[in-house]
Amino acid sequence: MPNQPTRARTGVMTPDGFYGRHAQTQGGAAGLGLPLLLRAAAALHLNGTPLQLADLGCAQGTNALVPMGALIDALRARGTQPVSVVHTDLPTNDWATLFHVLETDPRSYLRHHADVYASVVGRSFYERLFPPDSLSIAWTSSALHWLSRVPGTIPDHFFVHRSADRAARDAYRRQSESDWTTFLGHRCQELRPSAGLVWVDVLRRDDDTMGAEALFDCLESALRAARDAGTITAGEYATMVYPTWFRSLGEFRAPFTPHFMGPSGATLQLEELEPVELPDPFLESWRISGDADAYGRAQAAFLQGFLEPSFQDALKTRPPEIARGILTSLFSDTARRIAQDPPAVSPRYHLVRGRVTRVA
Repeated sequence: MPNQPTRARTGVMTPDGFYGRHAQTQGGAAGLGLPLLLRAAAALHLNGTPLQLADLGCAQGTNALVPMGALIDALRARGTQPVSVVHTDLPTNDWATLFHVLETDPRSYLRHHADVYASVVGRSFYERLFPPDSLSIAWTSSALHWLSRVPGTIPDHFFVHRSADRAARDAYRRQSESDWTTFLGHRCQELRPSAGLVWVDVLRRDDDTMGAEALFDCLESALRAARDAGTITAGEYATMVYPTWFRSLGEFRAPFTPHFMGPSGATLQLEELEPVELPDPFLESWRISGDADAYGRAQAAFLQGFLEPSFQDALKTRPPEIARGILTSLFSDTARRIAQDPPAVSPRYHLVRGRVTRVA
């Protein structure tokens, strides 16, 4: 059973642009949401007032540029109102990289549109972020599976869906249910009538898989080897967790009965919920080059980009240079294990894209 008090999630993504440089998988996922974003733009009732768009869980901004640009294009085809884009994430986010990306990346919407204004909010999207009835369209990709809090330790695997511990799985599932309801309740108040929320996230299928189990098991094997060698303690191992829960279609649908009613009485209607597949973005390069070591490094860097801060939290009693050395060794060992058999490890991600509309 999880034996550590529930605590707030402190990690975000590996800083200094590392996450963005190794987030090809998340970028591919974001691209799958573009058709739904365009339908949300078409359904929005324009009234001549400025438009406010939200990028919820923005990380370092790299994967928001194409979706936000496409959304602004679609809205500008219908009118010329000023547009405000608000990027949100935890206070500890790598905001410096986000600002740099918005100013310098050739894909940035700031380089292609006039009368568009970018700003940020450093708070969790499990809190209220915007005034009532102020959002035109909200977007989030590869973020909803992150839990607002770490429910506890996991005794046998960093990834709770691979754990055999029922108490741990139940704790993470309950937190996920609460977080999803909380998230929808806040957006219900913030979206204005006819406004839409669009998301892309990981999907847990009926067979309890999400498509990257073999990849995650390579990291788990490296973690166990570090524990068995005494590089990390048993307590540190148990707290090196991925604070997430991948929802099933039923769990995504559950709050809509048939509509979701928020605390103010406003309602959200579930318009679309569709399973989609995302292939491994690194596999084709391996097929061309045959360089298994490069493939292993690419996949390990992908994992490091979103897991390293959470793992660092488990090593917070260690001197920083010692903790950095442990994690460097851990992800190097993971890369080596992945490189042993790329086709066997290669993931095919099960994802879901969804859209809701504020109807009243």
